[in-house]
Amino acid sequence: MDSKSNNWTIIRALQHSRHDWMNHLQLIKGYIALGKTEEAERVIEQTAMQAKQEAHLCNLSLPELAKVLITFNWEAHLFQLEYEVLDTNIKAETEDRRLAGWMSSIFRLIEEYIEAYADNHLYLSIGEAEEGIRFFFEFSGIITNAELLIKELTEILSMPDVRQCKIHAHSAEEMLFEAVV
Repeated sequence: MDSKSNNWTIIRALQHSRHDWMNHLQLIKGYIALGKTEEAERVIEQTAMQAKQEAHLCNLSLPELAKVLITFNWEAHLFQLEYEVLDTNIKAETEDRRLAGWMSSIFRLIEEYIEAYADNHLYLSIGEAEEGIRFFFEFSGIITNAELLIKELTEILSMPDVRQCKIHAHSAEEMLFEAVV
């Protein structure tokens, strides 16, 4: 990531958001013009769900973490990120900037050990835990060196703010892990 990509101004964010909305509208218009109403409805549902998740994320009172997650797919990365906020009453004990930095370090690490131009996806669910916030990560794609990725991921997951962590499964094509912060 270059320094410019981490400097999201309001204007830049609005430009990207507007661009995304215009893409969705063009897809819907195209499907309707082709008489493919089911596909148009699917795009509308997906867009509504994405907007709902962005609203849930913004309501967590973690603006730096929200910025990292919302803007991630607006930049060039080796994987697509999808997230879901499962609980809207989450209370974070970790400082927002530290949490955003921790999340960014996990994303950078994953990018170091995955195949470029592969169909790589990371699904992140965010939920409440007794000790804080539970982050569950599900990666699918092509991992180039699972052993090194697990070794370095274990270091990131053992940082002071992490109360619990577990790597559930990993192979050359998937990895499941969670952390409570």
